[in-house]
Amino acid sequence: MPLRNVPIRWKLMLIALLTTGGTLLIAGAALILFSVVRFRKEMVVDLTSLADVMARNSTAALSFLDPGAGADTLRSLSARKPIVAAALYDKQGKIFAHYQEGSEVSFPIRPETNKAEFVDGGLIVFHPVLLKGERIGTVFLRSDLSELMTRIKVQVIAVGAVFLVSGFAAVFLSSSLQRLVSGPVLDLSTTAKSITERQDYSLRAEKRGDDELGQLVDSFNQMLGQIQQRDSALQQAKEDLELRVEHRTRELARRNEELHQSNKELDDFAYIASHDLKEPLRGIHNFSNFLLEDYSDKLDDDGRSKLETLMRLTRRMETLIDSLLQFSRLGRVDLAMDRVDLNAIVVEVLESLAITLQEEKVEIRMPRPLPKVRADRARVGEIFANLVVNAVKYNDKPHKWIEIGTQNGSSSDGNAPVFYVRDNGIGIPEKHFDSVFRIFKRLHGREKFGGGTGAGLTIVKKIVERHHGRIWLESSPGEGTTFYFTLQEET
Repeated sequence: MPLRNVPIRWKLMLIALLTTGGTLLIAGAALILFSVVRFRKEMVVDLTSLADVMARNSTAALSFLDPGAGADTLRSLSARKPIVAAALYDKQGKIFAHYQEGSEVSFPIRPETNKAEFVDGGLIVFHPVLLKGERIGTVFLRSDLSELMTRIKVQVIAVGAVFLVSGFAAVFLSSSLQRLVSGPVLDLSTTAKSITERQDYSLRAEKRGDDELGQLVDSFNQMLGQIQQRDSALQQAKEDLELRVEHRTRELARRNEELHQSNKELDDFAYIASHDLKEPLRGIHNFSNFLLEDYSDKLDDDGRSKLETLMRLTRRMETLIDSLLQFSRLGRVDLAMDRVDLNAIVVEVLESLAITLQEEKVEIRMPRPLPKVRADRARVGEIFANLVVNAVKYNDKPHKWIEIGTQNGSSSDGNAPVFYVRDNGIGIPEKHFDSVFRIFKRLHGREKFGGGTGAGLTIVKKIVERHHGRIWLESSPGEGTTFYFTLQEET
């Protein structure tokens, strides 16, 4: 609204002026209307009375058929300025005599009965001329509205003068009296502005009375007191919190350093332990190999079979140690997060497995390009590599295929894209859906389906969880398996 930003004292004065002016205008308009209506009635009465007088004075002229006498009677109206035309009609309704001021007036062709009405620009009256109760003619009078217009002008001037005098009086009085309302409000506004600029809640507004504005000031001051108390308490709580945060920060830094040192020692221990564990295994494997080469002619079939089993077990044990070492490092090594193209990663994985895929005659399907995500390039490559190797390994179909794709995620996954690796292999029974992710857990014999340590899916699950995602599967025995996983960006 145009007045929204006007100061309150001007608003109060404007309200007083509009109220006073509106009331005076309504009263003045009503007074003028009442005067006009009353004067119109007076005009009708006066003109009708004058027509009656003219009718009485015209009886002789009509009786003796003397138009000159009738015209003389009508000319006597020249002293009456509002009368602009007059006519005397005979008994047959023809004009007997007439009188007019100017030449623009037209007389009715035939007279009417008793009638008085306002027409365009004037008032007309028809009055009968009677002689012994018999109508012998009709008098017609027409007056202008000059007296009415003069009366209206006088009324308008009077109302305008009253309006101006009252307006000046209202301005003077409202200018003086508005301070009773605007003064406390302006003081309250000034105090609020000072508090906002200085952020000093110890300031208080001045109370000038016990009316509603005084109660408003009391409530405002009470609110300031409460805010001041809460501000002091908040400041104290802030200082306490800063001290606690500083203490916790130092404590976390100390524990982080301890954890870093512990991880380093654990890595060193894992490396040394794996090295120390694999060293005897290599010795057992090598001595077993020497025995087979040097004493093969002295060993029977059972002895050679036991030595070969021993060598196979040492190789398996070394593989298990390597898998365990890799799994232990996954939870402690920081991820090298970057914007990576999953299509390029999948291409690299498929190129590294090209010989195996060619030998097994595996068809690779990619319905649509994969998106770019923020992830650890090397670790995501391990995910696809392990899932593709498993899809090839656990497939007994003559025509093998693997599909790598993506689909829209659900709200539970933060709408992150869902990636999948699908195959038409042997499938997994539903009761084993959870156990396949346990380390060193195999659902088949050690040598069946190419063997393995059973750590691949465990490593995949760990990498997915490090990316704040999740992994699950759908499968039907004999029809194939689909592994789904998400890779959510770190926040």
